[in-house]
Amino acid sequence: MAILYKEIFGLLMLKSPLFMLYIPVVDVLSSALEQMKVISFVSGVTDVGGNWAVSFPAYQGFKLQLILNGECWIRMTASGTTHHLKAGDCTLMTKGEPFVMGTDLSVLPIPYASLASQYAKSGGSIEQNGGGDLLLIGVHFEVSSHLPQIVFNQMPPLIHLQKEIQEASVMRWSIEQFRSEFAGTGPGRTLILRNLAPIMLSQALRVYLGTAKNDKNWATALSDPKLAKALEAMHFRYQYPWSIEELANVCSMSRSGFCLAFKTNVGVTPLEYLTNWRMQMATELLRSDQLNVADVASAVGYESESAFSATFKRIFNCRPGTYRKQVSVAMAH
Repeated sequence: MAILYKEIFGLLMLKSPLFMLYIPVVDVLSSALEQMKVISFVSGVTDVGGNWAVSFPAYQGFKLQLILNGECWIRMTASGTTHHLKAGDCTLMTKGEPFVMGTDLSVLPIPYASLASQYAKSGGSIEQNGGGDLLLIGVHFEVSSHLPQIVFNQMPPLIHLQKEIQEASVMRWSIEQFRSEFAGTGPGRTLILRNLAPIMLSQALRVYLGTAKNDKNWATALSDPKLAKALEAMHFRYQYPWSIEELANVCSMSRSGFCLAFKTNVGVTPLEYLTNWRMQMATELLRSDQLNVADVASAVGYESESAFSATFKRIFNCRPGTYRKQVSVAMAH
């Protein structure tokens, strides 16, 4: 009965204008990160002594750097901007841009490729120049979703979370736990690290949400009371045939004002965002054999299977059926 009541209320909410403003609050950040499935992560501890620098090439995914002791600098190769990091600070890199990191950026940097084998042989912990001056943890995430192209499109390539920021205190327990587990040999260590890493990624983004003032992007849109309602509406009822006018009404904004604010912050139009979110949800359904393609199309808000397939192919460069087969083959191996 409770489930039936929930479904009936959901239908009333969608069909009646009287209910349009009462869309339940959902955690958009969590729902997006859950869909960005972390397919792998590599972590390593580096203990550095003296003058040292390493150059990192362009990469896929995200990088989280945690400074445990000492200090260092990061220079982004594309923009040339330099960031000074101290013990207790952390950075989140979202763009995959190449960078140089070190205790002294004037020295010739070591290519990261030459260190990768050392990390592998040592189990993820290496010492440089005797160690003692800088101790850091680096975590590299790779995700299976196309959402980062939308979600992180307008975010800065490097988010610097300083130790002094009050909001950063929420990360300290996770960082210490990660550090302790990484250095330990206890049973369940691998599983704990695999679960702590995404938690730290979520916490870093949450801290950024609480500290970003002038940035305009998807993350800061979540902090906008009006735009957040539109994102909640699209995430919670992506099956519904939302129009611009209805989404603007949800936000209590004019149609033009809503479109401008959304595009300025998120980087795409509201309906482009909705389409991408629907396609992301479709990939989840296609991973299972419980629904055929026509049912998946209906489940994500498409009346026509052909229209759904054409949109899916435009975004993923393959038909839904082909995507399902590719996933099945990958899972079999």
